[in-house]
Amino acid sequence: MTQVYIISLKESQRRLDTEKLVSESNEKFKGRCVFKIFDAISPKHEDFEKFIQELYDSSSLLKSDWFHSDYCYQELLPQEFGCYLSHYLLWKECVKLNQPVVILEDDVALESNFMQALEDCLKSPFDFVRLYGHYWGGHKTNLYSLPIYTEAEEAEASIEETPIEN
Repeated sequence: MTQVYIISLKESQRRLDTEKLVSESNEKFKGRCVFKIFDAISPKHEDFEKFIQELYDSSSLLKSDWFHSDYCYQELLPQEFGCYLSHYLLWKECVKLNQPVVILEDDVALESNFMQALEDCLKSPFDFVRLYGHYWGGHKTNLYSLPIYTEAEEAEASIEETPIEN
């Protein structure tokens, strides 16, 4: 059964809403997937400094395209590294389990077709599917999340309604 992890800081104001979403989703999708909260890594985490020593390589960051984009030009802030660590640790869990996992953040809003979209992704030939929307302030390229359609919806979707990357 597919594990669906929602990353949430223990001290977040959204934590109660996340706990409610997990409870409701486990009831709604019972037998199809299991929702769990993953306690997000923050700079307050007891092993945060150890993680920095073991995993953070600022020299590699300085060579990356992302660093040299209009968006960045600075090293990761501790909170950003904590966010990265949360995802990284869940990716490691995926490898350990040798099973697909879904990683969401606590500001997620599950659409009515979530389960169908997840099942479509699981049937796809891809080992890794990343769906996101991210709009960089001042960036010259508009980035969009990929549209997710069931086969029936895809047949009805017009080209004009489908976002493309510039």
